[in-house]
Amino acid sequence: MVSFKTFRILGLTFSFVLFLYSIPSFSISKPDRYGDYWPTKSWRKKSLEEAGFDRAKFQKLLDYVWEDEGNHKSDAYVVIKDGYVVYEGYDRGYNPKKKHMFWSFSKSLTSTVIGAAIQQGHLTLQTKVKDFYPEMDREKARDVTLRHVLNMSSGFKFYEENPINIALSDSIFVYYSKDAYKDVALKVAKTEMKFAPDEQFNYGTHEPMLAMGILKKAINNISIYENFPWDALFTPLNMSSVVYERDQSKTFLGGSGGWGVAKDYAKLGFLMLNNGVWEGKRILPEWWSNFATRTVAPALVKRESEEGQERLNVESYGAYWWLNKKLKMNKQRPYPNAPDDLYQAMGFRGQTMGVIPSKGLIIVRMGSDGRKPKKKLKRDKMYKLLLDSLVEEK
Repeated sequence: MVSFKTFRILGLTFSFVLFLYSIPSFSISKPDRYGDYWPTKSWRKKSLEEAGFDRAKFQKLLDYVWEDEGNHKSDAYVVIKDGYVVYEGYDRGYNPKKKHMFWSFSKSLTSTVIGAAIQQGHLTLQTKVKDFYPEMDREKARDVTLRHVLNMSSGFKFYEENPINIALSDSIFVYYSKDAYKDVALKVAKTEMKFAPDEQFNYGTHEPMLAMGILKKAINNISIYENFPWDALFTPLNMSSVVYERDQSKTFLGGSGGWGVAKDYAKLGFLMLNNGVWEGKRILPEWWSNFATRTVAPALVKRESEEGQERLNVESYGAYWWLNKKLKMNKQRPYPNAPDDLYQAMGFRGQTMGVIPSKGLIIVRMGSDGRKPKKKLKRDKMYKLLLDSLVEEK
């Protein structure tokens, strides 16, 4: 027979474990330093040879990215090594100053804005959504925290891409339906719950919208809120091209509402490479890069099989960044020709920013690809060609 004292000890132990799980426990390392300057005013350049690339092999990469007869359509392509631009190209009417739609690039942008808000004390990972949206004070929803929202694991019944017709996707209705466009975050907060938090990973535009709604309510000053992304992030990094759309309630459309140019977006990658520090100032918490770009969402870690999963739910994911970690349910990591420290911002029509810390690489590719697989640039092939062209240091 187990005594009351034993139960009490077990209960205290369990509570302590839960407490430890509820706080950031990610390894904290000394800030990495890539490059020997800060690209705040502009990016400096190096030749391919100076940066350690084989020009002939690099040309094979460019032939693929810009292939004339290919089905994919590249608009901008920038490669940065150790803080220096080694290649920059544009097509289809784009140039270094013409803004491109971010699509779901906006999610990783939102992640970084939320990280800056946590650094400034507006939020924590343990912030309960119901504290700002009473609509969430219901079964399966009342325990949802900001961490669940960032890990796309809150449990909402939401289908990013309708398998029958894209026009029927929830990602469209959450923007444009009659009861959504005036206040998208409120619409998300009212959405039916299908799972308890951390029970199921579910990629979607809805969670970043809710995250930006939570931030608006936490700041509780619309003037400060509408300037926050610039004051906290865009202006310090001189990301002057960025446009960040809002709904009628002035909530930023954190899932797919951004515009900007490739070299400005690359600064997000450089900030993450440097562990959230820019020109000696800490923009993001010391643990943020580990949390957002190296730690797989818990709901994905425990899944054993791809069976019954939507296409977007079978790759490793952090906090609005796609990772390259092998999951239990996968036979191999998502991009086998790239190292497992690769993390990516990705978006509809082929938007890709890949960051490879072990190589000091940032790759930004903006495109207008079609929806069918044969009309998309193959990211894994792109990484293979890129890494094949890099002369390894001896």
